[in-house]
Amino acid sequence: ATQGADGWTFTPPAAWNDGTYTLSVTVVDRAGNSQQSALLAVTVDSTLTVPEIALAAGEDNGASDSDNVTNHTQPKFTLQHIDADVTGVTVNVAHNGVTDTYPATQGADGWTFTPPAAWNDGVYTLSVTVVDRAGNSQQSASLAVTVDSTVTVTADSQHDDASDDATPTVVTPPESETANAESDTHLRTVPSAAEESVAKEAAYSITLLNADAGDETDRSTSQTPSFEISVPENIVNVSVMFEGEEFTLPITNQKAIFEVPLALADGEYTIDVKFIDKDADFLIKEKTFSVDHSSAEIVNAMNARGKTGDDINDSPSTSSVDHNNNGAIDIFTVNEVILPVESQEEHA
Repeated sequence: ATQGADGWTFTPPAAWNDGTYTLSVTVVDRAGNSQQSALLAVTVDSTLTVPEIALAAGEDNGASDSDNVTNHTQPKFTLQHIDADVTGVTVNVAHNGVTDTYPATQGADGWTFTPPAAWNDGVYTLSVTVVDRAGNSQQSASLAVTVDSTVTVTADSQHDDASDDATPTVVTPPESETANAESDTHLRTVPSAAEESVAKEAAYSITLLNADAGDETDRSTSQTPSFEISVPENIVNVSVMFEGEEFTLPITNQKAIFEVPLALADGEYTIDVKFIDKDADFLIKEKTFSVDHSSAEIVNAMNARGKTGDDINDSPSTSSVDHNNNGAIDIFTVNEVILPVESQEEHA
């Protein structure tokens, strides 16, 4: 020990490693008397593990599961490498030039952080600061996370005047992530300004290919109608839900074709087209159409020639069929039927 102006002191001559050290003091006077102090246990703790922060499992749902892009506005984060002797764990969040600090939460699954309020779309930079009981402090590396909860609508200039009378349906995510099987693919908000609505109609158009010519409604004369679907550039997956089944379609030159896989009876039907973008946001658009195959058969029958060699209906007749909006036949007109001279009395 060393005696100085401030009394007797002791400083180890070399640095101690982390651990517990037990010290005692022994004194001897000039008469030879000796005394020893009580034991003193001292713990040296000069190190603290550097923490890490990451999106929790299932939160990273961008183009890959490691691009730190999420469509959840209150994403959950896991904090890793947190020493057991920490006395403080905080999360720093920087966004738009403002940094806020929040306490982390320790639970059965370790340390986690969830924003106390929903975040707007944008980039957020997070870091974790830990302090232990010895006063050591460490800060994690920064983590940049992008929140993208909106489907981006891209207008197609080649279809500015297109209209298919289909109504886009905005699908809002459930409150709980376990509410349905598609909770990992949420659509938050779609801009609803009038000009963006027009652009959306063109960009996501659904066209019935074998419709009645000149028909104001989407009526198919085929029992297996086909549809051409316009696909914006930001969409990576298109599927059609029809009669309880979902069909994933290939995309070629920003188009997808869907052909009904079974013969349909006359009547009205609906298909739902699901568009998914690279951030896993989605939009569902509904298309209603009808099948009127029976009237087409009548027209074809009237246009058919008679039996060869009987000199009846040697030239094809012309006919037309008009429809009411409910699909019923309204007017049937035969414009001309030619009979042979020798048969006119027989058919008079």
